[in-house]
Amino acid sequence: MMVSQGNVVVTGATRGIGRATVDAILERGGKVVAIARNERLLAALQASAPNRIRALTADLEDLDRISELARLANDAFGSVDGLVNCAGIARYEPVGAIGLDAIEAQLRVNLAAPLLLSQALAVHLRAPGGSIVNVSSTLSERAAPQTVVYAATKAALNAVTKGLALELAPAGVRVNAVLPGGVETDMLRTPRLLPGETLGPGEIEARVASQLADLTALHPLGRLGTPEEVAAVIISVLDQTWQTGSLVTIDGGLSLA
Repeated sequence: MMVSQGNVVVTGATRGIGRATVDAILERGGKVVAIARNERLLAALQASAPNRIRALTADLEDLDRISELARLANDAFGSVDGLVNCAGIARYEPVGAIGLDAIEAQLRVNLAAPLLLSQALAVHLRAPGGSIVNVSSTLSERAAPQTVVYAATKAALNAVTKGLALELAPAGVRVNAVLPGGVETDMLRTPRLLPGETLGPGEIEARVASQLADLTALHPLGRLGTPEEVAAVIISVLDQTWQTGSLVTIDGGLSLA
């Protein structure tokens, strides 16, 4: 049995890449423990496949809940075959306006939560054969304005991926990361503002459209990716039986530009 056909924990499960990953697992006959902070969206997700989805509401900034989440995730279907750490946040701030709150929030959600959840679930993962996929970013290897902290957390997640891969290999558990480029998600539709800047409704739409156009132009393939395209790679990596410690890029050629 492939990991994606078993019981898989997915964080950030209600939106974007996380939701597309949940759908891909369900299509393969697997079951999902869906973790997200939006209770309404989680309820709707579980209602779409009540016998194959278990929903856990959690804000991953609250690191004190990680051990509890791991226990509940394992109890949901009696075992865990895989983990996909999809949850992530970005606080767009230029140098000179980067605040400690934004640093701490991104470190908690983008780095500490996937590390601690991987650690807590490692003892429950099917061995040999368990698999962890961390969703990183090409920004971990390529600078962009207003993303200093976000990029740093994703670069650190790459290092965590390699470290976990080495230490969990003797148990037969694989750990890899997927590095997407620009993907059509809510995160990219957040307007990037200068300190003290405010925009009206029409101005917000124009700013977001300009941001998306500029980002699209950086991709040699001429478009942004879709969550489904990234999810397909996540599933492939999740199931790959002789791959661990890898950073797998899917970015429409962004890293070539």
